[in-house]
Amino acid sequence: MSLNQGQLLRERYRIIEVLGHGGMGSILRAVDENLGLEVAVKENLFTIDDYARQFRREATILASLRHPNLPRVSDHFTIEDQGQYLIMDYIEGEDLQERLERLGPFDEEEVVFIGASICDALSYMHGRDPVVLHRDIKPANVRITPNGGVFLVDFGLAKVLEGDQTTTTGARAMTMGFSPPEQYGAARTDERTDIYSLGATLYTALTGLTPEDSLAQTMDQEELTPVRERNPKVSKRVAEAVEKALQVLPNNRWQMAAEFKNELLKAQSGRFNFNFGVEQSVSSPSRDPVNKLPPGVIVGGVETKPITRK
Repeated sequence: MSLNQGQLLRERYRIIEVLGHGGMGSILRAVDENLGLEVAVKENLFTIDDYARQFRREATILASLRHPNLPRVSDHFTIEDQGQYLIMDYIEGEDLQERLERLGPFDEEEVVFIGASICDALSYMHGRDPVVLHRDIKPANVRITPNGGVFLVDFGLAKVLEGDQTTTTGARAMTMGFSPPEQYGAARTDERTDIYSLGATLYTALTGLTPEDSLAQTMDQEELTPVRERNPKVSKRVAEAVEKALQVLPNNRWQMAAEFKNELLKAQSGRFNFNFGVEQSVSSPSRDPVNKLPPGVIVGGVETKPITRK
């Protein structure tokens, strides 16, 4: 049974609106009437074993994560003959895909900030024991809050690496342009799978266009169009950092998210005088604000002032 506006779930969560529909259920905004906080409710209406197990695993993974660029899970429960429900932080704002459709490509400094933020989240996930892979990074799964916060969301395809065993919350699925070739077949996915998908996401943010599909590249049917051919305003070093993340062979990519982040920040060092390990302010051009980066955010040891959007 799908939830409706005004309905009270488990005598605690009052549904405000439906945010989106998926194949397994909906994402809804609600108010936790016990705490007076807005929350997001993810519902799974398919309670057969495989889907139920997938949903429980997503809840378990998310509940174990605590990072400023990841949503927190506060509750998970099943209502018999109705569905499963995951209660998590409500991340106000819009996703990267919506922002691209509304405003077009991002400025380079904004893409660097977004990329560094997601790299931080990936470094945390990949450094867990066991390792957590996201495996579905794309513009629709990067959310930006009104005050400039960046969040990686939707762990429905996440995978946990436990020794030689792997546990997956969802079937192996691909998004053309954002999934590396190893995700299409039986090859093992690892931390570099997420790095590829982040590279594709940043490529799209810089150019407004999706990179050529990785499988087509491995079959020599297509070649990756260089970032600067699609947006000459992007600096050579940022373009090269993103293109390295998009190499079809995992060994040719950045091997760790921290490496990718550091190269992105170093590419901006001359322009914004980044100094690693030293807090300092980084000013951006004056523009009409739409989305600001919050003052005092530390990225790679650098304190930022707001970066604004037209």
